[in-house]
Amino acid sequence: MDEDNLLETHPDLMDPDWRKHAQTDAWLGAKKDRKQLRKQQNRARRRPSRRWWGFAAFLLVLAVTTTAIVLAGRRPAHDAGPPDPTSVPDVAPVDLARPYAHTPADVWPKGVDGITAPAPAAVGSFKAETVTEAYAKVKQAITAAHLDPAVLTGHDGKAYAALFAADDRDQIVPELAKKPEKNRGGFAAYVTEIADGYHLLDAGPRTFGTLTARAGAKPGELVVEAKYAVAYAFDHAHPKELLSPAEIVTFERLDETYVLRSGSSFAESSQGLWLENTSSAYSSVGCAAAKEGYLAPGYANPPAPVPTTGERDAPGYYDPKYPVPTLDGCPD
Repeated sequence: MDEDNLLETHPDLMDPDWRKHAQTDAWLGAKKDRKQLRKQQNRARRRPSRRWWGFAAFLLVLAVTTTAIVLAGRRPAHDAGPPDPTSVPDVAPVDLARPYAHTPADVWPKGVDGITAPAPAAVGSFKAETVTEAYAKVKQAITAAHLDPAVLTGHDGKAYAALFAADDRDQIVPELAKKPEKNRGGFAAYVTEIADGYHLLDAGPRTFGTLTARAGAKPGELVVEAKYAVAYAFDHAHPKELLSPAEIVTFERLDETYVLRSGSSFAESSQGLWLENTSSAYSSVGCAAAKEGYLAPGYANPPAPVPTTGERDAPGYYDPKYPVPTLDGCPD
């Protein structure tokens, strides 16, 4: 019997599960080669698709890789390794029972507990107790803006606005009343709202980040810098149709500066919590909803008409020690 017939009747090649994993491995190998030829691009809103084009790519290279795989006796792994803290894979199993598996958020705590602060300590003229209270107030604001179902699905920001000083609240309330597209290029400036028709799984949201305090420029100002990411896991009727958790897990990355003002330097209406500035980016979002100011999963996008580049997202989408990405991956 010649060598070609031996390969065609090899037990491994007759196993459908093995062939499926071999095909995936071959495609991933080709993808790695392509990465070396392309310059990395940052995308503020990643446009994941079902990427069915990927199957065609790795089927083409299978013919030239099968012999090497068989002769080496290599069996592909049935599961990926630990999640990369700064990347979401293009191909990985999707499990609604563990929606964050194979993503950075797999090891993040549920709710606001993933955003940590230093041990209590005095900052300038502020006592440790005051600093601790400031951290708690900022966490309360983050929870109200990005984790509370009243805002996420109820689209009601009254409780969020009530956390701020009266003078700042007078600015926030009109912004919340606007249609999101009239705010900062799509997403609402203060809160996260889920687009109608989409539902979050019970596994999240999850967070990862830090709070740090410093004295402000004026007496009575305590500044808290918040750098964090939030992951949202969306339900899907047919998860087996998906190629990557990027299609159900959306990431929101934020850098925010809060200021707590107190004392005789400020009018009573200005005393309390202020949100001085914020910058944000989104990864794996539904682009149509994003343009209207709402959050939707990546699977809401139509399949991409051409193959995506396969390049890594900027790590700042997932790790707050990196800058917030600035480029937009959604089409105009």
